[in-house]
Amino acid sequence: MLQRPHHSIGASEVHVWHVLADELTNQESLMAIFAVLTPDEQDRMARLRYDSDRRLFLLSRGLIRSVLASYLGCRARDVRFASNNFGKPILDGASDVHFNLTHSRGAAAVAVSRGRQVGIDIEQREREVEFLALAQRFFAPTEADHLCKLPDTHRSEAFFAIWTLKEAFVKGIGRGLTFPLDAFCFDLDGPRMLAFHPLDASVSPDWRFHQFDLGELHCGAVAVEDGAGVEIAMKDWRSVFLV
Repeated sequence: MLQRPHHSIGASEVHVWHVLADELTNQESLMAIFAVLTPDEQDRMARLRYDSDRRLFLLSRGLIRSVLASYLGCRARDVRFASNNFGKPILDGASDVHFNLTHSRGAAAVAVSRGRQVGIDIEQREREVEFLALAQRFFAPTEADHLCKLPDTHRSEAFFAIWTLKEAFVKGIGRGLTFPLDAFCFDLDGPRMLAFHPLDASVSPDWRFHQFDLGELHCGAVAVEDGAGVEIAMKDWRSVFLV
C-alpha cells in the first residue's frame, strides 16, 4: 500500500517529483502502485506490448495520481483529469493547482505549482537521434549553428538540453509541439542555459527555466510562468510515497 502524505505548496514554489524505473523492482511495491490506477488505466497498461512500456506507464500514472492526491487531499484513484483545447492534461474541476507530467525510457517526473502554469520534460540523452537534421528543421537558426560548431562528443548533450527546454516551454503554455519551436531560442554554454529569447510577439519573456539531471542517463528542464523568484524543489517520490 502506498503512503498517503499531505503536501502544501505556495505560490512561489514548484515541486518536481521524480522516479526511476530501475529503482523500483519490488513486486509488492509495483502492485501497490497498480492498485491506485483506475480500471481504464489498468486496461490501457495491459494492452501495451512491451514490459518496459507497461512498467513506465504504471510508474507515471501512479506518480501523477499519488502526488496530486497529496496536494488535493483526496484518494489517488479519485483524482480526475480533463484537457485543454490542445490536449494538455489539467485537473477536472476548480483548482489552482497546476501540473505537468513527463516520462522517457525508464524515468518519470511531475511538476506541481499553484496559480501559475508549469511545463516539464525529460529525455534519455544517450539515445540515437539525427541531431543536426532535427535542429536545422525545428530549432531557431542560432541554436542549429551552436550545435553545428560543437565537437561530436558534446553535441548530444547540448541537443537534449535545448530539446528539453523547448519541450518544457511549449508544454507549459499548453500547446505542446503544435507551437513552432523556432519562435523562441536559448543561448547555451555547453549544455547549460544562459538566456531565453522570444523571437515572436506571441512568446512572453516572463518565463523562467531550471535544468536538472536524473541519474546518469536522463536530463530535464522545467519552465515556470512568471517565474522570477520562484523556488524549484526536486523531490524523490520513492522516499516519500513508498516505505
